[in-house]
This record gives sequence, C-alpha cells and structure tokens, in this order.
Amino acid sequence: MKAGHGEAVEPPASRDELLRSAIERARRSPFYASHLEGHSLVGRADLASLPFTRKEDLIEASPFGMLAVPPSKAWHYHESSGTTGKPISTWSGLPELKQMAARLHGMVPELDEETILLNRFPLFAPVSFVFEEALRHAGACHIAAGNMSWDVPFTRALEFIQRLKVTAISSLPLEPILLSELARDQGLDLRKDLGSVNLIFCGGAVLPPALRRGIEHDWEARIVEIYGSNETMLMGVGCTEGRLHLCRELLEFEILHPDTYEPVGPGEAGIVTITSLVQEVMPLVRYVTGDLVRRETERCPCGRADETIEVLGRLEETVELGGGRAMHYEILDAAYEFADTLGTRIFFILIRPHELRLLVELDDPTRAHPIEAEKRLAERIGLPVTVEKLGPNEVLDRSAMFRTPSIYKPSVISDWRRPGRKPITIMEALLEWPKFDGETLFHLGKRQIRNALRRRRLTREDRRLAGSSSSDAKTRGRRGAH
Repeated sequence: MKAGHGEAVEPPASRDELLRSAIERARRSPFYASHLEGHSLVGRADLASLPFTRKEDLIEASPFGMLAVPPSKAWHYHESSGTTGKPISTWSGLPELKQMAARLHGMVPELDEETILLNRFPLFAPVSFVFEEALRHAGACHIAAGNMSWDVPFTRALEFIQRLKVTAISSLPLEPILLSELARDQGLDLRKDLGSVNLIFCGGAVLPPALRRGIEHDWEARIVEIYGSNETMLMGVGCTEGRLHLCRELLEFEILHPDTYEPVGPGEAGIVTITSLVQEVMPLVRYVTGDLVRRETERCPCGRADETIEVLGRLEETVELGGGRAMHYEILDAAYEFADTLGTRIFFILIRPHELRLLVELDDPTRAHPIEAEKRLAERIGLPVTVEKLGPNEVLDRSAMFRTPSIYKPSVISDWRRPGRKPITIMEALLEWPKFDGETLFHLGKRQIRNALRRRRLTREDRRLAGSSSSDAKTRGRRGAH
C-alpha cells in the first residue's frame, strides 16, 4: 500500500521475515553476538523468549559494543550527556533516517515545499537529522537553530519567526511557552507579529492535554506530537486527529506490564519495549525503554491502522506522597489546567518529601483567586499540594533569555581603529556577553537574593519535618518496647 497522509504503511515482507532479518543483523554487533547466543527466532511468536536489553547494557557496551557495522559506515553519532555516569553512545545510518523522515513527512500534510521550519532541537541530537531529511523530502526550508546554540538564543529565534515568516517550529513542549512569554515581554502579538506559524512539532518530553491546548490556543497552530529517543530514534508521530501513532514499519513494539512484563491489553498502561526492524547500524532487540504508555482502545478516525498510544512519561517519574500516587504527566496536566484558570502558563513544581509545592507566576500575586481551583487541583492529582503565588519574573527570569553571549569567528586580531568592540584577548574576540545597566543589575541581584531565601526557607522546612517524623518514629518505638 502506498504511503499517504491517512493510510497505514504496510511492510513489504512478512512480519516474521522482518524480525528474523533484524535479529540476524543484531548478531553482527559484539554485544548481541554474546547476548543472543543460544537464542533463536523463527517468527514473532518467539520474540518473548529472547532476553531483554536494558539501558545498563547500552552504557556498558558504549561506544562500540552495539555497532553492527564498522564505525566509518555510520552516518551520525550521538552520546548522552553522561551527567549521571558513563554516557550512552548512539549510532545511526542514513538509510534508516530516510525511512523515519518519510514516515514523518507522510503523516503531516502541512509539510510541503512552502514550509519554513525553525528547528529548535539541538543539532547534535538524532531527531534534528530526521527533521532535516523530512524537509529535504518535502523540498522545504530547514533552519537549524537549536535552543542550546549560543548563536541562536530565544530572542533571535523570535526574530527568525517574525522576519523569515516561519511556518513551523519543532521543539520541546516547553519551548513554545517560553517563546510566547518572551514575545509578550517584547510587546509582540503572537497572532499578528508571529502569525505565520501554523504547525508546531513537540517531542522530547511528555505533552499532557492541558499543555497541548494552551499551545494551540496561544499560537493558533496545529500540534504534532513526536515520540522517540536517542537510542530508539523515531517511535511515533501524531496524526491530523491529534492521536499518536506507533511506527510499526520501523519497529516491533511490545507494551508490557511494569511488574510482570506480560503484555497489557487495550486501555492499560505498560512499558514500551522495542525491536528494530530497519536499523542496520545499531539494532536493538527487546530494548526496555522505561517509557510508560497507555494503549488506546479505539481505532483512530484518521484511518490509519497503526496502534495509538498516550505517552505518560518515564516509569521512574512516578511520585508517591501521603498515600497517593501520580505520574509527572498527570501532575503537569493538572498544573497547566490550574494555571490556565489563573491566567498564566508559567509555574514550577517542587517535589518535596511531604508535598508538591507549586510555584505559580502571576502578574498580581496579591489578587484573590477562587480556592475551589486549588481544591480541584489537589483532588485531581491525589497528592498533597501547596500553591505559592509569586510575582513577574520570579519563576521565569525573562532577563536570562537575553544573557546568551553573541559568538564571533575565532580571531587573534582586533583592529581598534574600527568602531565598535575592542577585545584584547582571544576569548573576548570570540564571545561577547550582554551588558546591563545599573537598574537591571539591581533587580537581578534582588531576584537572586529572594530565590536564595526561598530555597533556604523550604529546605529548613523539609529538615524540620524530617526531624519531627524521625522523633515521632522513635517515640512510637519506645512505647512499643514497653
């Protein structure tokens, strides 16, 4: 069947044949040559007999152990930041990226030769190359402007949208919120000054319904959810009906119970486990992603046969407090809905030992708001919640969005005869940090002091409550001994 905007893509070979080929490719890597030794697969029914691959395996095997081809045959290399330990290496090939890009292009009818996409995903991340290939396929324009690039701070991203009439943005779900706040701070109207945007791709983090609705309302643009990871690459794409479809032509999916690792039924939540079908450079077999998703029960009205899911977040993002339990996804959805009732999109959540502390930024924090909204928030999350209302720039310091330095070409020559900058070191020639007037520096200093005092106050509360709980436990222990 030919791929189209409302059609499922059928694999050219049987599922069993695709899986057999995938397993044999995986055995070419040092890791799977050992990991799959003594295991065989005739068809899909045998998949459950193969051992799982976990993130710890990828860490241990990095950088070359998962490679099924020589490193020079890979097209793109990426590794995680390694902030929590040894980084994870990810290798990918151009043919598989082209297949992912074709899926992305086929799912999004707005992606055509008129598209100008501002890509705010870091260039180092594999998803950036999927977008680049999709735009190449569509004959469209790609602006590589990752939000981690010092050369394209938030202010310049807004400038690109306004000056170049950008029609699409790809980013983390929070990015459109930050851009809209900065636009407001600069006196820009999203719909008049930035109204060329009609499509926003959101990926890299959970996209709860209330956040999706907020972005759609503010930007008047259609949201397309992108689901994947650096290791697995593209796993799902949102359709025109707003449902997230799994990419079955790219991967074999198992959605398993987080405790028993048995398959879950429609409507149930489970851990996504994938086996690569098209990756030749770094295949994965029964890789446990750690992502918790809910299988949806009804077929999508868009007409595609691919299964649809709701991404709930990482399994370790489950919060248990006061006898209640909630996922980050549920907490964020409730918080965005609550913030919307107060007329804001800006908040920050602290997960403390005894409560959630929701710091909400308001234009006027002294203004009274209905207490019923706070009650509904706590009831919906099912966890103890305290709301703290703060003033402008107390949660989102907008001045920080202007602090990214300008970057110049490296140079060892500085001609002071010319007007403008007069650097006297290589680093001064390369970087120019923004300068603030005395009033701005005064306000920045005050804000830092307030943040430090708030942090100290909350930390002392936590210590006092922890000490009180410990003392109560000892008292109960002595009484029990008597």
